[in-house]
Amino acid sequence: MVTILKKTRFQQIICGLAIVIISIVSYAQEISTASFIKQLEQQYKTTNMINNFSIRYESTGAFGPQSYDYKKPTMSFNRKIMDVDIKNKIYFLHNTRGGFPGGFVFETKEFQKNMKRYRYDINGVLYGKRVLELDVQFGFQSKLDELNEVMDVFVIRSLLDSAKNGDSINTKIDEMSNRVIVEQQSSRLGKLTYHFQLKSLKLTSLYNESNDQLFTYSHHVYINGIDYASRINMQEKHSERDFLIESFTKTMKIEAMKLNVPAGYGPIVEREKKKLTTESIAKNLYLISNAGDRYIAFKVDDKGIMVFGAPGSDKLSIKIMAHIREQFPMKKIISVYVTHHHSDHIDGLNAYAQKGITILADSLTIAAIKSYRPFAKNIDDFIFRSFKHKELINDVRFYIPDNSHAHGQSFAYFEQSAIIYEGDLLEIPFDNTIATYMSAVERQFVEFVRAEKLKIKRIIGHHRNGNISPAVMNAYYNANTHALMKQ
Repeated sequence: MVTILKKTRFQQIICGLAIVIISIVSYAQEISTASFIKQLEQQYKTTNMINNFSIRYESTGAFGPQSYDYKKPTMSFNRKIMDVDIKNKIYFLHNTRGGFPGGFVFETKEFQKNMKRYRYDINGVLYGKRVLELDVQFGFQSKLDELNEVMDVFVIRSLLDSAKNGDSINTKIDEMSNRVIVEQQSSRLGKLTYHFQLKSLKLTSLYNESNDQLFTYSHHVYINGIDYASRINMQEKHSERDFLIESFTKTMKIEAMKLNVPAGYGPIVEREKKKLTTESIAKNLYLISNAGDRYIAFKVDDKGIMVFGAPGSDKLSIKIMAHIREQFPMKKIISVYVTHHHSDHIDGLNAYAQKGITILADSLTIAAIKSYRPFAKNIDDFIFRSFKHKELINDVRFYIPDNSHAHGQSFAYFEQSAIIYEGDLLEIPFDNTIATYMSAVERQFVEFVRAEKLKIKRIIGHHRNGNISPAVMNAYYNANTHALMKQ
């Protein structure tokens, strides 16, 4: 009797397991790659048919290497309005970037049509009245890539296109989280892992292994027949950003007025790659141009060569050093000066450090450089020399003014030639346009040099303008200060 009872229970267990196994097998068939892709196509059929649309969104994030204090990341924001015509590869972009330390706000418009791509500055801060003709090779595609980061519906559209193009795609169920996991080996982007809700097929996350980026999608909304996540969080190695989709609407076409440069702008200039050039701007003082939109100065004397400004990459730093050696083969570069700790001003320092060249900066900037993650592996190779406010080194006086852009930010003053070298303390476009917006840190800088009664013949801006005259500086300050007083 006992034996029969045990057998019955065993049979019950086996029967139960069989039901579970059959259920799992059936379930697996329902989410096989082919059937899952078909379900996605059906779910997002309406969205995938949209080729003309307008999207408005905002992104916010904190990035320590661009903050006033590297220990306390500053929040920055980016607002965009983008109109897109996928079929004709046309787009219009209104982009506002702000929240940078010191009160900088950059606002530009950009469009592409007829295989031409242009960008111009609304306030004249970056480009003045010039219009930049940009490379079209990756222009439209870059905007689609951007949308693939921001909107889940475009991420899904890209996945479906990749499936049609033969990318390796596998699906499986995570029963614990009630998710479908999709793994894709993209020919262009590497390995991608998607998480979808099992029942709703809403995308909840995307991980890009190649870039070590994680996107999380939430707050899905359903408006005008379009279902999309209105909030996205992006995490990568050194930063995190949040995106808020304010609106996403289907359109008929892009307004013609948006695809033309407004009257009063010009000339149109190409962003072409030019060879580095050097000019003598004072006794033993030289200026290198065409290093992107940056200017590098160097001073030659019996002790060697002092370089002022480290470009934004080791590749460019190596190019700069080689360019200097060609002109002064018998002289040795002994130091490179950086104005402050922001990443675009220090990213080229490693190339100098590997040559045993001393990095010249204030103590706060040096502390930030030592904590900069990209330098962690070889920071012991860096040689530093710090200076104090108003200290004179090799006939160059260094000032560390109070400012709202970067803690410890400095500028170099060549007393004998009455020339200042600075970075991010005064932003004047190349054509010397008097911009209609002035940041707080720029006002602080102008007021500082006036209070110190510094004799100035020329100001070298690390960005954009290597020859700012005192007249232009004063006109810029006066125009915007008077405007503030009228408000």
